[in-house]
Formats: sequence, structure tokens, C-alpha cells
Amino acid sequence: MKKFLTVALVIALLAPFCTVQINKQLYAKRIENYLIEDMSYRKEAIQSIECKWHFAGLPSYWLNVVFADEPNVVYLYFAHNKDRVGQFEHYTIDGTTLTTEQLKHFKPYE
Repeated sequence: MKKFLTVALVIALLAPFCTVQINKQLYAKRIENYLIEDMSYRKEAIQSIECKWHFAGLPSYWLNVVFADEPNVVYLYFAHNKDRVGQFEHYTIDGTTLTTEQLKHFKPYE
């Protein structure tokens, strides 16, 4: 009985962590598919996609996307569900300010 309780406790403690990690992978794949299939980017044009999670954030999952031809700019995307995917913010890695006209991949969600 003690072994069972220990295993149950370990599972209960690991389940939320595993859920977050699985969701991060799913959201990253959803954004990759959105960029390639809906926005017509080539896979090589995307330098990196990294999903972030915040317990109290809105959205709680967001994705940092860096494009190969604009490595100093991070575009933030959300992927709430299959129908609500889009870009909502951007920033530069070095802290410089760019106008939306200077950004190559600025396409905010409408």
C-alpha cells in the first residue's frame, strides 16, 4: 500500500509538468504549420520556434519565432486553437526600436 501511494504521489507531481511540456510541443508544431501552410514560409526561412509558458500569463502559451533573414527580431505568436493563431507582438534582441515598416515579417492578428 505504501508503494502504491508513493507511485501515485510521483505521478500526481509529474502530471502537470508533463502536460505543460506536451502542450508546448503541440503549440510549436501548430505555429510551424501555420507559418508554412497558411503564411507560405519555407521551413528554411524559420530560424527557431520556442514555446514559452507562464502560469498566470495571458496567453499562457506563446511562441517566440525568429526568422533566418531577421535574426535580431523575435516575433511572438499565440495558438489558442486551430482557428485562432496569429502574431501579437515583436521585440528586438538587442533592444533597438524598429518601426513596423522596417520589420520584414510583421503581420499582426486582426
